[in-house]
Amino acid sequence: MAEVMLPYRTEWRAMVALLDYAKGKGVDRATLEARMGGGESLRETLNAVEQLGLATRDESGDIHLTESGERLAYAVGDADRSAELSRAMLSYPPYAIPLERAIAEGLSVLDAAWVERIWQVDMRLAQPRNRVEEARTFYFRLADEAGLGGYRRGVRGQPTRLELVPNLAGVLQSLREEAPAPEPASIEPVAPVSRPSVPPMASLQITVDMTDWEIEKIEAFLRLLGAVPPAHPE
Repeated sequence: MAEVMLPYRTEWRAMVALLDYAKGKGVDRATLEARMGGGESLRETLNAVEQLGLATRDESGDIHLTESGERLAYAVGDADRSAELSRAMLSYPPYAIPLERAIAEGLSVLDAAWVERIWQVDMRLAQPRNRVEEARTFYFRLADEAGLGGYRRGVRGQPTRLELVPNLAGVLQSLREEAPAPEPASIEPVAPVSRPSVPPMASLQITVDMTDWEIEKIEAFLRLLGAVPPAHPE
């Protein structure tokens, strides 16, 4: 988890815009800056889509969608988009672990301090203080967009929190069961192995001249060949 930098200082609409620009063959950084503006906002939006496994950057800095990113970018309707966002969140441990822990502990609400403890103490992410505080809010907002709960801003002594949807365990189970199966690997047809032909067994014919043999010798020879049963003692 040493490479984790929790997403913050961006928003869901900016992520959607970036994914839309990267459809098809991808998009270069200069084009993104021209369309979305540069600076911290774009940098953190790129970090968010990379952390969630929605996009990658190649050696030249061009951004390309992953399979998960393509499903989200091409999702039809709010329901499909929310489902794909939920799956992306479940594939990201800092987002999935608090949800699973809440189910195990029977919680209906995630508050800011509880999530911070999981990230900083249990998972040892060691995020800078300003980042982890803003990252919690972004996490709650993103979960709201995904339909996993309702984001509630802390006012009048109430902490910032995420009120989880009823039957969260069933919702997460359905999302996992309905996840698209990975594309099967193509298998090249294997040519049959040619085997060397085995020559047929050679036949051998032996002629034995028994003209001068005595009866006892002939019978002994035939018994040796199994042509007559062996003699039994009286």
